[in-house]
Amino acid sequence: MSKELAREIFSSALEEALPKNFMQKHCRLDENILTLKESRYDLSRYKNLYVFGSGKAAHTMAVEIENILLKRIYKGLVIAPDEGDLKKIELRVGSHPIPSKKSIESTKALVEMMQECDEDDLYIFLLSGGSSALMELPLDSISLEELQSTTSLMLSHNLEIHEINAVRKHLSQIKGGRLSHLCRAQGAVLVVSDIIDNALDSIGSAPLYCDESSFGDVKNILDSKEIFSKMPLSVQKSILKGMRGEIDESPFFPLRRVEHIILSSNSQAVDRAVGYAISLGISVEKVIEPMEGEVTLMVKKMLQTAKESPQKCLIFGGECTVALDGDGMGGRNQHATLLMLKEIKEQDLEITFLSASTDGIDGNSDAAGAVVDSSSYSYMLSIDEYIKNFDSYNYLKSENSLIMTGPSGTNVIDIALIIKGD
Repeated sequence: MSKELAREIFSSALEEALPKNFMQKHCRLDENILTLKESRYDLSRYKNLYVFGSGKAAHTMAVEIENILLKRIYKGLVIAPDEGDLKKIELRVGSHPIPSKKSIESTKALVEMMQECDEDDLYIFLLSGGSSALMELPLDSISLEELQSTTSLMLSHNLEIHEINAVRKHLSQIKGGRLSHLCRAQGAVLVVSDIIDNALDSIGSAPLYCDESSFGDVKNILDSKEIFSKMPLSVQKSILKGMRGEIDESPFFPLRRVEHIILSSNSQAVDRAVGYAISLGISVEKVIEPMEGEVTLMVKKMLQTAKESPQKCLIFGGECTVALDGDGMGGRNQHATLLMLKEIKEQDLEITFLSASTDGIDGNSDAAGAVVDSSSYSYMLSIDEYIKNFDSYNYLKSENSLIMTGPSGTNVIDIALIIKGD
């Protein structure tokens, strides 16, 4: 029963993060006045209105912005992980989490259209997580294959997302605010945040904002993970050139004519889950400390927090890292769930644990995550072997514990929750 309750609570959080819900709430048009949350734009002042975008929520956000502004949109282009139909806005496809030829071709088309904009035009940019790979145009000195190798190295060496994005921003022609300087028009960036603190200089690698990091910071990040020397030679040379001032740093300050407006975030999704649990009469704690860092350590922290809390339900938000080793299927959420299941069994705990990604895709699987309690433990399978091989998906699938939402069309990172037994 608690597993179904956990699924319901997660579903409430996911609903809060869907563009069909938050776009209509925060975006409206009254004659010529476009209201975007607390900002107002008089469309009669602009010659043309463009819509651009990138990320896992770009397609679903574009559907909603067309519903609101269809007759006012001159043209537009968004880059998303999936194909689909739009009326006025061109939909191009990119790849995630590793950029591909499609990512680069789509980005070139987007940049070309953005450069059409004049100073008396306005553009709306729909930005969400996943943009860092879906939208990419590397430095001329770095090939696609070298960029792919760099990305794979970072993803497999337990880097935090802000560290990965710092590197990405210094190997790109569009990230870290560079894209904003390629367009003369005024812009409003509608943001779905996949960063726990909503840092605008990190979301989607900040194509239209700015960058507080430097080439020196990038070198330090890669050295701390002992992977700088493993990077492609062109990447090493570019970073060293940047440190010598031979390549310009990305902009340190955002353009005043480009406004960023956060419409959806992990905290809002967690708040919705908390409210839903309270409406069911469950005592609940919103855990302030984010889920972050290595997943094995975070699972132990979450379990200890639950033991110390007087509340029946605890809800967490964030994104952990996992150093992959093995050839199994799964992702950080399923791996966390399997680790917690082992603790539940070994400590004879009466708890239910759920961890899932709001984008619907966890790691290299088609599951968003999983939910377990003591009944999920299999005596027919060796849980240690599945953990060792990072094959959480197949263990959890055999126990009917997976959460299958399909690609959700949004991304406010992960939600986890613990429900304690009576």
